[in-house]
Amino acid sequence: MSDLSLGGLATGMDTDSIINQLVQLEQRPIINYQQEISELEQTKGAWRDVNSRLDRLEDRTTDLKFAATYNSRSSSSSNSDVVTATATSDADEANYSVTVNSVATSQRIAGDRLDDSATAINELARFTSIAAENNIQVNGADITINETDTLSDISNKINDADAGVNASIVDNHLVLESTETGEKNEIALVDDNDLFKSLGILQTGDNDKTLSSNLFEVKDAGTALGLTGSFQIDIEGGTGSGEITIDETMSLNDINNQINDLDGDFSAEVNETPEGKFSLLITSAATNSNIKLSNTGVDNNVLSDLAFGNRSYKDELQTAEDANIDINGITGITSSSNTFSEAVDGMTFNLNPEAEINSTATVSVTKDTGKATKAVQGFVDQYNSVMSFIDGKTDYDSEEDKGAILQGDSKAMRLQMRLRELVTSRVKENGDYQSLYSIGIEVDRDGVMSIDNSKFEEALENSPEEVANLFKAESESEGYDGMAVRMDSYLDQLMQSNTGLIPRRLDLYDNQIEGLNDDIEDVQRQVEMTRERYVEQFAAMEEAISEMQSQQSWMMSQLQGMGGSTLSSMM
Repeated sequence: MSDLSLGGLATGMDTDSIINQLVQLEQRPIINYQQEISELEQTKGAWRDVNSRLDRLEDRTTDLKFAATYNSRSSSSSNSDVVTATATSDADEANYSVTVNSVATSQRIAGDRLDDSATAINELARFTSIAAENNIQVNGADITINETDTLSDISNKINDADAGVNASIVDNHLVLESTETGEKNEIALVDDNDLFKSLGILQTGDNDKTLSSNLFEVKDAGTALGLTGSFQIDIEGGTGSGEITIDETMSLNDINNQINDLDGDFSAEVNETPEGKFSLLITSAATNSNIKLSNTGVDNNVLSDLAFGNRSYKDELQTAEDANIDINGITGITSSSNTFSEAVDGMTFNLNPEAEINSTATVSVTKDTGKATKAVQGFVDQYNSVMSFIDGKTDYDSEEDKGAILQGDSKAMRLQMRLRELVTSRVKENGDYQSLYSIGIEVDRDGVMSIDNSKFEEALENSPEEVANLFKAESESEGYDGMAVRMDSYLDQLMQSNTGLIPRRLDLYDNQIEGLNDDIEDVQRQVEMTRERYVEQFAAMEEAISEMQSQQSWMMSQLQGMGGSTLSSMM
C-alpha cells in the first residue's frame, strides 16, 4: 500500500485539499457524537448539582430529627467573673445559686537558688558527692540524671518525661508545677540518691522514709481503682525487697495487703482524708533507708497512676487544692478542676480561676427556642435553594425559544412535586398542630417556603413535644412519621449509593458517554482508512497521468525528430 501522494504534480490539482474535504464528510458522525456527549455532560452535571443540594438538604433534615433540637436549654450567669455554665436538653428550668469556697489550683514547688543553670552539677559545691547516675521518679515516671547534666538539662528531662509536671528555671531555681489542678494531682517525687534534696526541693530527715500514693476519689478503700492492664512493681526498703502484681480489679486494700505480705523492712497502710479521699503510705523501718519502687516487665507505667512519692517539700510556692462550691445551700461540692459536670444533671458549671472566695452568682436555666428556630430556618433556606435550582434547570426561555438542560425531564419535575408534597401535606390527623402550616411554615404559589418565627416559637412554647413530633415522630412509637422522617427516607431513596435514583442516572450517563466515545473511535478508524484509500487512489491517478504525459512527450519528441530528417534529405 503506497503512502506516496504526488500532490497534483501531474494534474495541477490540489489533491490534499480535495482529500481533506472528502474526509470531512466522513467525519460528520463524529461531530454529532461529540454534540451528544456535550449535552450528556451538561445533563449529568445538572443532576450532580441537584444531588449536592439534596445532600445538604438531608443534613438540614437530620437536624430536625433530634429531640435535642427542640428541648434545648440556655443558661446565663448573673456574674461571669464568678461562674458560667452550660446546659443540655436534660437540664431542668431552674435557678442555681453558686457560692465559691475555693478554686482549684495546681501545685508549684521550687528548689534552692544555684550559682549557675548552665554548669554541670558535679562542678557545683553542693553536689560534690553526687553519683555518676541518679535515678529519680516524677509521678512514677523514671528519669536518669547524670552528674554532667546542668540544671537546664534536668529541667528538660523532666519535661520530656511527660509526667504531668512542667519544669522551668526562674532565677536559677528549678520550679516544678503540676499540669493539672486538684489534690489528686499533687507532685510525687522519688529520690534514690538525694538529688532532689541537693537541689533543695525535698526536705531531709526521717520523713524521707515514707512514700505516699496520690489521692483517690473512691467510695471506700475496697473499691477497685480501675487501673488499665496488669502491672508488676518491685519494692526495696532496708534489707528487704519483693514484687507485687496490680491489675484493674484491685483496690487500695488489695495493694496494701500485698505489700504487707512481703518480707522486708517496710509496711503499708491506707489513709483517709477528712474529705473522704484515700491514699496508700509505704514506710521503711530501717535507719537511713529509702523506699525504692520500680515498674517492671510492661510498657505501662502504673507508678504514674498511683503516683507514689515523697511529699515533704522544702519550698512549696502553691499548694494543690480542689475547687469547692455550694449550690442552692448544698455545701462541700468538690472537683479537682474548676469544672463541675456531675453536681446537677445536664449542667456544667465553670468557675473563674480568679473568682474571689465567698463570691456568689446565680445561674439561670431557661428553655431555648432559638436552636429549633435556627434549625428550621436552615431547612427552609436549603429547601428553597433546591427548588430554585431545579426551576432554573427545567425552565424554558420563550424569547430565545430554548429550554434549559433539564427542561422536559419528567424525573426532575416529579422530584419537585414530591418535595413540595412532603412539606405541605398533613402530618397527622388530630391535635392542635397537624401540619407545618399550623406552626407558621408555608409554601406560597411560587413554591417558595417561609417561616413565621413568632408563630413557630409560640407553638413551640405552648406544646414543645407536639411541635417536635411534627418533624421527628416515628410510626413505631407515635403511630405516624414526622415530616423530617419522611423527607429523610425519600432523600435516601434518591441518593443512596448504587441504588438511588440519582446515582443510577449518573451511571447511565457515564455508560452512554463511554459508548459514544467508543463510536467516535470506530468512526475515526474508518475515517483514517478512507483517507488512506483516497491518498492511494489520487496517487495512482497522478502516477497514471504522469506516465501518459511522459509518453506524450516522447512521442512528440519522436515526431519532431522525424520531421527534421525529412527536411534535410529534401535539401
